[in-house]
Amino acid sequence: MVHLIVEQTFETPLTDEEHGRLGQTLDKCLEAYGARWMRSYLSTDRRRMVCEFQAADAEAVRTSYRSAGVNFDRVWTAELYAREPRANEANART
Repeated sequence: MVHLIVEQTFETPLTDEEHGRLGQTLDKCLEAYGARWMRSYLSTDRRRMVCEFQAADAEAVRTSYRSAGVNFDRVWTAELYAREPRANEANART
């Protein structure tokens, strides 16, 4: 599985209702093509969104979006770099 990023832009701000509808529609297609949603970042003006997925390849995510009828600007493969929590941070969360 590779990490994938999907970039989307919206002409008008994305409403909570539309966001929920897109997610429900897309979830079924992602499952069918073996892709898994990890997280999303929605800009504060709600006109741009970046989503992270795991899948065998970028085409699985592209096909999922197309099958669901959800528009996207681009899909690209990414390497994940993350800060590991320090011991005291990890203990504070438990």
